[in-house]
Amino acid sequence: MKITKIETIAYGIPVKGFADAYTSFTRSDAILVKIYTDEGYVGIGEACAWEPEFYGETRESIESTILNYAAPKIIGEDPFNIGHIMRILDLNLARITCVKEGIDLALHDLLGKILNVPVYKLLGGKFRDKIEIGSEIGIKSPQEMADNALRVLEEGIRVIKIKGSDNMRLDVDRIKTVRAAVGDDVELRLDPNAAWDTIGSIRVMRAVEDCNLQLLEQPIPNWDLKGMAHIRSKIGVPVMADESIWTPQDAVKIHDYGAADLLNLKIAKTCGLYLGKKVEAVAEALGLPCIAGTELEPGISAVAKIHLAASMKIHPIASEFTELTQVDGSILKQPLKVVDGCLEVPEGPGFGVEIDEDALEKYRIK
Repeated sequence: MKITKIETIAYGIPVKGFADAYTSFTRSDAILVKIYTDEGYVGIGEACAWEPEFYGETRESIESTILNYAAPKIIGEDPFNIGHIMRILDLNLARITCVKEGIDLALHDLLGKILNVPVYKLLGGKFRDKIEIGSEIGIKSPQEMADNALRVLEEGIRVIKIKGSDNMRLDVDRIKTVRAAVGDDVELRLDPNAAWDTIGSIRVMRAVEDCNLQLLEQPIPNWDLKGMAHIRSKIGVPVMADESIWTPQDAVKIHDYGAADLLNLKIAKTCGLYLGKKVEAVAEALGLPCIAGTELEPGISAVAKIHLAASMKIHPIASEFTELTQVDGSILKQPLKVVDGCLEVPEGPGFGVEIDEDALEKYRIK
């Protein structure tokens, strides 16, 4: 079997209004990727294209790179050789993790359809039938964030991550206001997206000790693992790495520095599932639990995260699916549904979902 064609479709779904320490958003953009074979099978993937401020890849650059640089290198290859195909891309295209994500996901969906098995079986099988999930609330005034947290609870999600900013004093007010609004039984996480400094991080965490946070995620820049370790040693809350974790080698560095207690794996950062599973395997060997993180994925990539989380041996706390509360629409025939704070793992071939072609056309960017 050979790959014969790669097709891309740019689309974007409105976001209800979301901001983090990098920028603010009104739409979640993505590139749908279709990989065709000479035996009539089609695999569907998706490349995250919503935050060039973080990834350095735009909607236009992702689509152009896939069509003009990636596709010519892998057309004619056997789609079963995912590792070999990803190596070809790595040798010819440095970084560009979102481009590789789109191709990787399409290949996994394709193989699942050919073999008539769910993608999680390609990842080693599943450890759970349901994935506990959480959602972020974006940066706004303290009261607005509290109101948004209550709306998340109304949607059946019981784990909330508060986004932090470069205004640490105001962040303290945000955290306290949200905790007062949601009560003591809701798990609260905090994520400043590397906008803080080491000393400020310690001060803030001491100021909100009575808020009983579940964890602190990546308060300082990705390169400062020594600073992360210092913060971790001075606070009584677990630290989760995000911006610092992209590769298996990063997991080793984080462990060696003692910089984090767990890792937030994002498939847009790990170039999809193939490398993502390698990162998770190294993390498991080092005693670093993982969750699947959110990038407001508007479609296929959100489903891919469910399969990844299901395949994780160690998954101690909720994975994150902010897209379910912030992205206002779906290209899936059956949109993902939260039941008792969880998502069920799809059992159909490939990712186990179908595209609503009318919805895709509605959100298509031409």
